Amino acid sequence: MFRDSRGVVHTVSSPDPLADVPAATAAALARALLVPVGGDLGGALERCEAVSALLDRWQDAFFAALPHEVDLEEEARYAAAAGVSLAEVEQDWDDWVDDDEDEYDEDEVEGQLDLDVLDLENDPLLLGHDADPVTAGLDEALVLELERDLLLMPMRTRLEALMAATALVGTWADLLADHEKCLGHLLLVHGDHPEDLVHEALADRHAELHAGRPEHP
Repeated sequence: MFRDSRGVVHTVSSPDPLADVPAATAAALARALLVPVGGDLGGALERCEAVSALLDRWQDAFFAALPHEVDLEEEARYAAAAGVSLAEVEQDWDDWVDDDEDEYDEDEVEGQLDLDVLDLENDPLLLGHDADPVTAGLDEALVLELERDLLLMPMRTRLEALMAATALVGTWADLLADHEKCLGHLLLVHGDHPEDLVHEALADRHAELHAGRPEHP
């Protein structure tokens, strides 16, 4: 992660979310979400939604906590370490702004850095998970484990990990929600040919093949 002179955050992430998520986090998410649905597909989707909402809240809190000052020399070093030129990023941004002046919203960009418009004490996005009806039902042990593994990461890697964890949960939720996608995943990724093609049975088979592990064999 690095920022440009406007304070806009840029991330360099892997195409595979598992590459950016700490192994312990991925394992905790798998144990919580890659489980048999027991005929309750809606409940499984609600658990995915709750975890996604929690991760989104932590991303909002991350942006809100960023300092206003930007040390361009330091940011350039981190960009270079990620294989990116900060000068080229800023030039590309300037070209984009010149081409899309009508769509460019300075307030929206500054909002990545300065979130004074948020009430950090009362905004529902930044309250504790137990104060939000969407996330209140999450297992406390899971939340504590995710907090320990994600929120204590160094700032420069925390955002990528949060984004990757969100993408990972979203991928699993998509499989749960889409019958054809779930079947195709079992056939093409797992090499499995399930006999029972009922949606809930496919979700259970997917959980059985993962056996609480996030990675594929």
